[in-house]
Amino acid sequence: MKKMLILLTAFTLTAGAVSAQTQTARPAQGRAQRAKMSPEQRVKKTPEQRAEASAANLSKSLGLSAEQTEKVRQLNLAQAKEMDAVRTKNAENRQTAKATRSRHNAQLKAILTADQYAKYEQQRTERMANRKGKMKDRG
Repeated sequence: MKKMLILLTAFTLTAGAVSAQTQTARPAQGRAQRAKMSPEQRVKKTPEQRAEASAANLSKSLGLSAEQTEKVRQLNLAQAKEMDAVRTKNAENRQTAKATRSRHNAQLKAILTADQYAKYEQQRTERMANRKGKMKDRG
């Protein structure tokens, strides 16, 4: 009986050690992954890719029609190209970016319904609060 108990204990410990070694490390995903990557490793998205991703995200979260989605995509593409130009110019960056954002929001408000725009603003406010909280946590 003692031998059986010792064998059972040895088997359990060995099985635990073996299973702990077989787990593969998953790569970090999303923003955490980008934060760990060097600037050379980061793949910069084109304005078209950013506009398409943003339009798809808004379409999914706000339930936009196909026509609204296309208009939002065109609007986001124009803004992405303009923001790229602003970033490369590097002069009066903040003021120009702020004017671009307010113009974008005004045009977006004209495309979306009142309920959709209210939901968009709520999501935007939540994202900003999350960013501020993360920045505060970094210290």
